[in-house]
Amino acid sequence: MKKKKIILGSSSKFRKSLLSTINIEFSCISPNIDEKQLPNEKPKNMALRLAIEKGKRISQNYKDSLVISSDACAACEGKILGKPITETKAQEYLKFISEKTIFFYTSICLMDSNTMSYDIDLATYEIKIKKLSEKVINDYINKYKPLNSSAAFRYEVAKDILVDSFIDKENDISGLIGLPLIKLKKMLEKNNIITD
Repeated sequence: MKKKKIILGSSSKFRKSLLSTINIEFSCISPNIDEKQLPNEKPKNMALRLAIEKGKRISQNYKDSLVISSDACAACEGKILGKPITETKAQEYLKFISEKTIFFYTSICLMDSNTMSYDIDLATYEIKIKKLSEKVINDYINKYKPLNSSAAFRYEVAKDILVDSFIDKENDISGLIGLPLIKLKKMLEKNNIITD
């Protein structure tokens, strides 16, 4: 039986860095899909759907592979907060989440590109944001440039600046950075891929 290649379906440097910590050989391919929210779509459902769509897109072109795909979605008061892309939008998001609870959902999907079968799971995080002054918001944006992070929130730098309290139901902070490694390792082991 031919050994399957492992593909990370992402161009995220954060996901690539996280995956490199579990000692498997992989390549990275960007799925280039439309990541817009569907009408009335719930945040959890959006994260799950997009991970599956990313896996399918790559699987269509790369056979004999296991495709790892993921999506992160942030929501506050029922509103999905995507990647701000601009500093103005980042300021708007951070003002909106100030003194509120924000939920992060990070999906993880492992798809067999030959059969299109997959395992999928979701990591959930609940974070209470401090009261954020305009100075804190502007300093954070200028220093850390969180324009490609959901809700302008980069946990690895935001935890000391923005976070008041944090509930990690997963016992795995890697999902908040972009790739739930504990869940992924279990999926890989089911497919006879040894990690670490």
